[in-house]
Amino acid sequence: MKNLTIFFSLLMLLSPLVFAETEIYSGKIITDTDKVIDGGTFRFTYDESSEKAFVQTPAGGLIVENGACKPNNIFRVCINSANFSYKNVTTYVYYYELDATIYKLTGSLSTSSKSMLSTLLQGESTELTITITNPTDFEITSISLDYDLAPFFVKESKGCELNNKQVLWKGSLQSKYDKTCTATILAEKEGKYTLSGNLSYFNGFDTEKKATDNLEITVLPKQLKISQFIDNNTEAGKPFYFNISLQNIHSSEDIDALSIITLPSHASLIKDKPEFEKSARVLKDSLTLKPGASLNYSLYMEKLSEGTEPVNLRFEYTIKGINDVIENSTFIDIIAVQPANKSEKPKIEEKKYNETVTNLTATQNISSQTISENKTEVKPEGNKTTEVVVMDLQEPKPSNKMILFLIISALAVFTAIMFVVLRIRKRKKASEDLKGKIIKDVEDELNKPKTF
Repeated sequence: MKNLTIFFSLLMLLSPLVFAETEIYSGKIITDTDKVIDGGTFRFTYDESSEKAFVQTPAGGLIVENGACKPNNIFRVCINSANFSYKNVTTYVYYYELDATIYKLTGSLSTSSKSMLSTLLQGESTELTITITNPTDFEITSISLDYDLAPFFVKESKGCELNNKQVLWKGSLQSKYDKTCTATILAEKEGKYTLSGNLSYFNGFDTEKKATDNLEITVLPKQLKISQFIDNNTEAGKPFYFNISLQNIHSSEDIDALSIITLPSHASLIKDKPEFEKSARVLKDSLTLKPGASLNYSLYMEKLSEGTEPVNLRFEYTIKGINDVIENSTFIDIIAVQPANKSEKPKIEEKKYNETVTNLTATQNISSQTISENKTEVKPEGNKTTEVVVMDLQEPKPSNKMILFLIISALAVFTAIMFVVLRIRKRKKASEDLKGKIIKDVEDELNKPKTF
């Protein structure tokens, strides 16, 4: 029995340590040449007769058989095949091409992130865990974890430090040990989120950095869906419909709700379906909606006058023990630009006029038609009164037909005048020609030689 115990003790001592390994090279290497891999220099020599390779690594030498692997404390080297390459005729050295794979043996950490709920309602909380595990046979030191939980609100954290929305931890892990951090988060905004962190540690050879595994969490929209419809025609004295629809869009949870509708003072309720509990202008109704169920409210209303108050809607509801509120305001008065009055009469240009404005708090545009006497208008503006006195200082102008008649008459007179002028000029020219001829004849007569 004692010998058996000693045997198992020696077996455990002689068993190789469990390492995590990372492949750093795979390919062809020519013997007796330096090969730089992962920042270190490797050199291979091959003996064809023994079919063994001598491998010089940055952590010492190894003798590896063709088709086998051999580790030291940092590297594991595998010789997959060896083939003759060429012979140096000067040195008579034979060179071989080796197909080699090299691994770096390091300490390695693994991480695991889990959440009790992967789908949350707005305002719902859940607990998540981040676990760091050391699967190797030796201690790993200088561990640093930084896990970001934004955009969730973090209620509390256990096992790790909490800095705003980041879970932090620094330390070391013995072989086969793990470290667990827990955090309670609260969903605030609808969306799909991926949570992860950064992990760094000393793996026995250098500092290794890597990201943790990802954690997917979905935050649902508000599960009480509200839609409404109002008639376009909401003129005073004309009844109209205001319809509201509520729907529970959750697939498995009931919704308990309280609907509160406050009507404006310038509108009255003629009929409601289903009927509400009424108190003055406030309507209330309690209801329960099963998953996927809906309820429609129909309010038949009449606007008594113009106004600026809206219909205020408030829906208080509970789902999975979570209270929420949806509020909305809808105006039933639409302020539209009134079209200008069209007149078939031609537009008449207005002269400048004087106006006296009292108690005027803002600039106003005033347009008026032609009037034959002074006119005073009083226009209400809130609790103030604006008085506008328009003084008529303009005279009626001739119409377009009269203007056209005057232009034609002027052209006729101008044509007659030009005709007379041309006749006079023609006659004057003829007279001058006749006068010249007479003078010439007289001169010729005087110049003739006389006979005695």
